[in-house]
Amino acid sequence: MTSDYHIHTSLCKHASGAMEEYVQQAVKIGLDEIAFTDHIPLPNGFDVAHRMLPEEMDAYLKEIEHLQKAYPQIKILGGIEADFYDGFETYLCEFLDQYKFDLVILSVHFINGWPKGNWAFSYSFSDKTQTEIYNDYLSALLRGVQTGLFNIIGHLDLVKSAAQPLLQENSALIKQILTEAKKQNMAIEINTSGLRREIAEPYPAFSFLPLIAEAGLPLTLGSDAHEPKHVGFAFPEIEARLSAFPKIKRARFRAGKISIAERKSE
Repeated sequence: MTSDYHIHTSLCKHASGAMEEYVQQAVKIGLDEIAFTDHIPLPNGFDVAHRMLPEEMDAYLKEIEHLQKAYPQIKILGGIEADFYDGFETYLCEFLDQYKFDLVILSVHFINGWPKGNWAFSYSFSDKTQTEIYNDYLSALLRGVQTGLFNIIGHLDLVKSAAQPLLQENSALIKQILTEAKKQNMAIEINTSGLRREIAEPYPAFSFLPLIAEAGLPLTLGSDAHEPKHVGFAFPEIEARLSAFPKIKRARFRAGKISIAERKSE
């Protein structure tokens, strides 16, 4: 099974192209399935510039249903990328209960108490070490995992700096996250968007693979596509690296339920 489980749409206001173009690109490159996972609406207009509005949810899901019927040669899933943010837990629980998604990606883009709108990429502080900054982010991610509301951990080391990898001094907290993710029956995303950015490596870095294998967690691949041409981005490179870890399985999702998919080579 070759799948891209992280695809955005223009509804998030920072992606381009019609949803059908993403499907057409997936068919063109031979993917078996994809999941649309646009950004969840958040309460009180929080970060409204980068996500769907609540009133757009029905149109989003109806278009997915339309594409499922129009392209039977590929499996198209309806998912969501859902931010964990301290204080929004009740809203998140109620929202996810209202919509029965095939999969829910956990992401941390904002950290309560951080400056500049709590934006996770604003992680340069004169009063914090890089290790402390990483601990803030990873602790929020752990709290998200512990809610049991999510299926996949998205872009796990999103705030990493090339000068100090997360595993350098934060390995204990990362192992705790992976252990808890296993308890919650989750998967870990290998997100290839980092290969399109200055960091020039996926999220998480390849150095995480031994820990993921040790924890017995399955993987999903996600391009984090914001343009149709991003679908399946760098998947052959990732597949080549994963061949060194044959015990790491692939996760498949349907209606929020996980199963293990066999690789095509098996």
